[in-house]
Amino acid sequence: MDGAKVIECPCGYTLRGEDDPSVVAAAQDHAEAVHGQELSEEQALAMARPG
Repeated sequence: MDGAKVIECPCGYTLRGEDDPSVVAAAQDHAEAVHGQELSEEQALAMARPG
């Protein structure tokens, strides 16, 4: 297991996941639903921090 991760979106929203795949999926969903943007796995992981 990769360990819990947190991504803080520049809009102020905080995303959490139990591991890399879950936080990436949450970030991609948020980016599309709220910002109308596509976010790559690499982009999401670059913003992720242990959490």
